[in-house]
Amino acid sequence: MSGRESLAPSLPRRRVDPALDLARAVEHARILRGAGDAAGAARVLDRAFDAEGVRARTVSEPLRFRALVLRADLALRLHDDAGAARFLAGAEALPLLADALAALDDERHLAEELREQLGADEG
Repeated sequence: MSGRESLAPSLPRRRVDPALDLARAVEHARILRGAGDAAGAARVLDRAFDAEGVRARTVSEPLRFRALVLRADLALRLHDDAGAARFLAGAEALPLLADALAALDDERHLAEELREQLGADEG
């Protein structure tokens, strides 16, 4: 046996659940937003979206909706109106079920407030 060979067997890699990662990212982003770090919160969500992949739909629609509305809020706080509009459009494009929407009343209200702010900024 040469000095480069390992005596320990290789351990299997732990698979990370993307839904859990996005859920954690949303909670972490909310904490950062509450602490006044909108840029840090936006980075957390952006990394979670990137890790999920462009076409992957591995998380529930309500969780994706929450994440997109939160990201739109952060974009608006960072004076990125185009980004806020893009994230809101992504949230609105989700085919959410009626009972799932009822659970998202706070986020739906925030999305409407953000739309109004965007409209006021443009006019």
